[in-house]
Amino acid sequence: METLVFAGDESGDVSFNFGKGASRYFVVAAIGTPEAQALRQALEDVRRELSLPAHYEFGFNAMGSSSRLRQKVFAALRRADFEAWALVVDKTTLPEPFRIMRRLEFYLFFVTELLQAIPEDKREGATLILDEFGGEPDLPLELRRFMKRRNIPRHFNRVLTKRSKSEPLIQVADLVAGSILRRDAQGESEAFEMIQSKMRVVLEYHLK
Repeated sequence: METLVFAGDESGDVSFNFGKGASRYFVVAAIGTPEAQALRQALEDVRRELSLPAHYEFGFNAMGSSSRLRQKVFAALRRADFEAWALVVDKTTLPEPFRIMRRLEFYLFFVTELLQAIPEDKREGATLILDEFGGEPDLPLELRRFMKRRNIPRHFNRVLTKRSKSEPLIQVADLVAGSILRRDAQGESEAFEMIQSKMRVVLEYHLK
């Protein structure tokens, strides 16, 4: 069994202040690939083809209304070698305990819900790279503690955090999460449909 590299990111926010623009949906996505460098190169090839700045960060929201750029990027992702898992949370359905959680606890709860959806044999010995969240100085340690409290076997050999700007794999996870948020929040599914074949599961969170 080949060892995979995973990367995770989120789309939407963890706020419940809907009257001030908080998103209704919160999406966490994880991508896994046996060919991490080739997947990074796929974005680099798009960057060069479109003469984008050397440090351009591929983010779903950053693409704005540029349908040409989105088409190019998602066409490249469709050809790339990766799988994806995602979890969608409709925050308006969550009860009071979720509304008073600390931001980091809310984030880690749903990250760990998602990680459980990834088959154990794929997680075994793998590396997990997460985007920095809220300036948390030791997110990997907090994640390990959270998984232990929830009795979730880790399996991952390494858990790292990086800035999305410096890690294209996190940017791929952002693009996956963003395409799902756009589908559910605005009813625009074109980007999601281009990579739907990569999705192994898209969970809608419901209280157990």
